[in-house]
Amino acid sequence: MPLILVAGTEPGAGATTLAVGLAHRIAYAGHAVTLVRLAGDPRAEGDAHLFATLDIAEASGQPVAESALAALTGIVVAEAPSDVDAAALASRLGARLVLAGRVGAPAPSGSTFIANHARATAAGAIGEDRLLAAPSVAQIVAASGAKVLTRSIAGDSAICEHILIGAISHDSNEPYFGRFVRKAVVTRSERVDIVLSALRTETECLVLTGGTDPSPYILDRVASARGTTVLLAPEGTVETVRDIEGSFGRSAFAGEAKVERISALMGEVIDDATLASLITGS
Repeated sequence: MPLILVAGTEPGAGATTLAVGLAHRIAYAGHAVTLVRLAGDPRAEGDAHLFATLDIAEASGQPVAESALAALTGIVVAEAPSDVDAAALASRLGARLVLAGRVGAPAPSGSTFIANHARATAAGAIGEDRLLAAPSVAQIVAASGAKVLTRSIAGDSAICEHILIGAISHDSNEPYFGRFVRKAVVTRSERVDIVLSALRTETECLVLTGGTDPSPYILDRVASARGTTVLLAPEGTVETVRDIEGSFGRSAFAGEAKVERISALMGEVIDDATLASLITGS
């Protein structure tokens, strides 16, 4: 059983993103893959649940103990807990070690290092990517302290790749909003014209600012379609946008859109020779 251990050089380095991308890369090369999250830290359960949503790998949906690895089949990609000595764990398990980390981070001899947040995506490096860094609606709620007025069908897991301010502009609002996908629009709750323009395009999240309840007509319009989550933020537009922007790059890897994105990038990150050496150990 080939075993590949994926770890980060520090918490939040991107080990989960890399484990999913590597599993996709191996699967699309024609191999059976089992993707697991080792138990041992608070994020293990959430990561294991994410792995179980993928259709390219076997996954139990629960964190596994080291002792359970020997019974698994196929090529096993296992994400390590965030607070372990990854090199020592890989040695103990007889696994090939793949590390995710910032550009220039030190890596143990014999490991495969993949730089995260690099300037561009290439062999051995994942470039800065807006979609991978983007927050979910749930993270926007947490960052802005907003109240949820209505939830879309996609709900809290929807990804907001772009944050747009609804303001008076030389460009009419509807064409402006329509140029962006996976977006959140932030505007004053009393600006009904801007709100309706945003709703006529695909808007994952509408953040109404100022703390004043919006027109009932807006909520009725949203409720009939259920394509947009509407939030009411207590602060003004500038402060709310500032709070939301701070969540970019800090969001946990999750959601179908991010899975598809890292899958697309991995062909550039892991070339055929590197993939073969990880699988065979040679």
